[in-house]
This record gives sequence, structure tokens and C-alpha cells, in this order.
Amino acid sequence: MSARPGLSAGAGALALAGLLGLSGLLGGCAAPAEPRAMAAVAAPAAATAGRQHPYSVAVQVQGGQETGGLDSSNIANADLRQAIEESIRASRLFQAVVAGRDGDYLLSVNVIQLSKPLFGGTVTVEFEAGWSLTRASDRQVVLRQVVKSSGTAAMAEAFAFVTRLRLAVEAAARDNIRQGLAAVAVLAL
Repeated sequence: MSARPGLSAGAGALALAGLLGLSGLLGGCAAPAEPRAMAAVAAPAAATAGRQHPYSVAVQVQGGQETGGLDSSNIANADLRQAIEESIRASRLFQAVVAGRDGDYLLSVNVIQLSKPLFGGTVTVEFEAGWSLTRASDRQVVLRQVVKSSGTAAMAEAFAFVTRLRLAVEAAARDNIRQGLAAVAVLAL
């Protein structure tokens, strides 16, 4: 076996360490979407068109996924539920947000799909969720709607791909929450 001309064993190891360091800088570790960053609290009045329902609501979320150590950013059920609850409180869409199934209404959000790219400079994420609102007293479904949204993060927002991906996931969830609450706001409850 012969070594490559001009590349000693020490230089090869140094090059490999540099390559691994660069991939870590560009890739990094995945972080889950943050509830506060997903909450649609930036423009609560616009999200709900000023309507306030004089009832309580409980929120449940299904279909989300935890972010694993070797996974890309995902949206956990508990985090999405927290973001929706914060958005409802900020907009005052309902009089109160309650735990469990003790509300006058039950808002169920089912994550259908979260499409994420594997790489890229500008990252765009597509998010789809089914929203339903049920009156607790008679189990009447008053809203059933699929909400599709997207979120984008550019290289200028974050150098590391995993950070751009997380930002795009949060933006897609935030837009989905905004659209879902706007659909609830127009209901005559």
C-alpha cells in the first residue's frame, strides 16, 4: 500500500477531522419546534377577526412526532397543543382554555403531514392538519376542515441547515394555527 503523494497520515486525519467539524457546523443536531415560536400570537386580532366566543375550550392534538436524536425537527403533540392554547389565550378567541375534556367545546387538531426537505439553502416546509371543533354538550361537530400551510427559512436567517429547518417548521405551524383559529373565529357558536 502506498500513501497518496503529498498527503501524510497525519494530514489525512486532520483533513478528516476538518470535514467532520464542517459537517457538524452545517448540519448540527436537530431541535424540536418550540411551542412559543409556533404560537400565532404576533397578530392575534387578525387571526380571529376580533370575535370572542363566551365559552371554554379544551385542546387535543394527535399525529405529531417527537424529534429524535438522529431525526430532523418535528412537532410533538404536547408542543403543538401548547402553541394552540397560547394562541387562543392571546387572541381571547374563547373565554377560557381548560385541560382535559372539561370545556364547552373540544378543539381537535390532527397532524396529517409534515413534509421537510433533506437539504437546501432556502428551506420550505409543508404542513397539513385536520381541525375539528365539537360542542361537548351534544357532541355536535361544528367545524371540520383541513388546513394546509407552509413555512420558509432562508440562509440569511440561519447558517446551519437544521436551524433553518426548525425555523421553517415553526413558521408552517404558526401559519396553520393562524388559519385554523381564523376558521373557528367566523363560526356563530
